[in-house]
Amino acid sequence: MSAVLEGNGARAPLPPWRLRLAAFWRWWSAEILALLPERFSNLSGSTRAPLVALEDDVLIRYENRPSGLAEVSRTPLGSLDPEGRRIAVRNLLAEAGETSPRLRLMLARDEALVRRVSLPLATEENLGQVLAFEMDRLTPFTADTVYFGYRIAARDAVAAKVHVDLAVAPKARVDERVSRLREWGASVHGALVADDVARSASPIDLLPEAQRGDEAKGSTRRIQAGLGIAVVALFLVALVLPIWQKREMAVVLNPQLTKAKAEAEATDLLARDLEKQVADYNFLFAKKHGSFPVLAFIEEATRLLPDSTWVQQFEIRPAGKIREVQFSGETPSASKLIEILEQSTTMKNAALRGSVTRGSIPGTERFLIAAEARPRVLPDAAAVDGAARPAAPAPAATPDAAGRTTPSAPAAPDANGRTVPVPPPAPPR
Repeated sequence: MSAVLEGNGARAPLPPWRLRLAAFWRWWSAEILALLPERFSNLSGSTRAPLVALEDDVLIRYENRPSGLAEVSRTPLGSLDPEGRRIAVRNLLAEAGETSPRLRLMLARDEALVRRVSLPLATEENLGQVLAFEMDRLTPFTADTVYFGYRIAARDAVAAKVHVDLAVAPKARVDERVSRLREWGASVHGALVADDVARSASPIDLLPEAQRGDEAKGSTRRIQAGLGIAVVALFLVALVLPIWQKREMAVVLNPQLTKAKAEAEATDLLARDLEKQVADYNFLFAKKHGSFPVLAFIEEATRLLPDSTWVQQFEIRPAGKIREVQFSGETPSASKLIEILEQSTTMKNAALRGSVTRGSIPGTERFLIAAEARPRVLPDAAAVDGAARPAAPAPAATPDAAGRTTPSAPAAPDANGRTVPVPPPAPPR
């Protein structure tokens, strides 16, 4: 990678757990990407484009095999015209199974420098800037004349050091090779060093990310942007669709709910009106049947009181929410009247009022007794019958044999309630 120095301000070192997590993520992602098919690994930013070296006008294709880096084919381009060179490059890539014109430039060991350097562990967060700043100390070059890349090889927490593999190549040489390959129709996706490719599964790429595969990179970015837009659109659909479906359901059910509410209110109004009419209709009947009539109390007193008792005054009057029955007179024993009145069905809680005095008749006592009127049990409610049946029409008149008009026989109900015509009376003789 190439780097531009932006500053050398010191930052706080990362905690050990974060360093271990970052290392694990780099290792895990590299292993996963190595197992992905080519079409997927290309979308993720990694590449498995063929390895091609350029020696003068000869293209050399390499393969990184388990036994090591092996040369596969050589394609001389010196005697070909520009169009022939483009065709030769496409054929070379097609032999490697590559359908698009992408490749990775491989530099020979004498064209680049790869070395391991040790830096303080605190520099890991800004490792690119630190390497660019220290480039003239670590290599014979300056940062503005080379492309460089790095890979963290190991960390030493005890010594607070981070060991970094640094690869450096002159910009002029890399730019010249990349320019020639692009003239021949190739899309360069990276610049690697042969020694580093042979010994590492994730070799260091010297080519800046902004210069990797112009055409293919634009297509990949468009695909990634499209996928991102699709994901956002699906998320919005998943977020909005249930709300929209509920709204549509509410719109459909709202008229039914309004209709049902109106019908329920109308039914409730009819029920309240019916209850009011029934209460108004039963008001007088409840008043009438809720208490016993005066004659019932007089009849009850006449039935219970002995014949030797003479009642001079009998009065019924309201006393709060109840009615009170008071009667006075003379009797042989006033206390026995209390026991007798306890058997009454219209009065209860009979008691003497005032003091008992001697009556006008010898052997009698003058008394004043007050009792509460018992509430009367209301009759069972009965359903209101339908409207009265209309009266049967009058029978039509029919002429007799002499031409006189006689009314038809009237109808009368029989024992079963059926209407049976009544025979007309016999004419006088």
